[in-house]
Amino acid sequence: MYILVIGCSELGYHLTKALLASGHEVMVVEKSQVRCDILTEELGSVAWQGDGTVESTLKQAGAARADVLIAATGHDETNLVACQLAKHVFQTSRTMAMIKDPKNEPVFHILGVDVVINSTHLILESLEERIPGRTFLRLMNLRSSSTGLVSITIPEDAGVVGRRLDDVELPPRSFISLVVKTNGVERPSGDLILEAEDEVIAVIPSGGEQTLYDILTGV
Repeated sequence: MYILVIGCSELGYHLTKALLASGHEVMVVEKSQVRCDILTEELGSVAWQGDGTVESTLKQAGAARADVLIAATGHDETNLVACQLAKHVFQTSRTMAMIKDPKNEPVFHILGVDVVINSTHLILESLEERIPGRTFLRLMNLRSSSTGLVSITIPEDAGVVGRRLDDVELPPRSFISLVVKTNGVERPSGDLILEAEDEVIAVIPSGGEQTLYDILTGV
């Protein structure tokens, strides 16, 4: 598989090494001649000096035959432009982009980027997984819109303990998909009673996580 990596940041560097080790053919497009020289000295002829948002540069780097383009610069707008050129000019079958600002994720999906990796969410997920007794966990982002799947564990002193699900007012455009109890998994129904230590799996619009968290864990 021929893979174009846009940007020799620390991420791009380690990603390139991993892809080469997996047997892929890789070319890195990087503006900095110094970084290109470092990459070439260590890994061979895998760097092309140039701007990954310029059509002629991508053409020279072999975008027309690339199976995948991965935009891994430190700038969301640069990554978006590179993916757009690859998809619409060179008909690259698969584009992937790293983003830093979560607010930009819906735009990337709307404009057809196949895989969007939110570095902020990755860091948060890593932290959340390491916090003992955590009550909130972001499970995944949903591709179709700016929504996500989250898990919230209800603490013993929460105001919703003992209440029917129908009596809990959820944020707009959100819904509960599963409730995991100590004795099994329950499908949500209006008469379902929420209990302490229930794990609520919910679909929530981007930005609404804190509101839902407050509803399910507040006293």
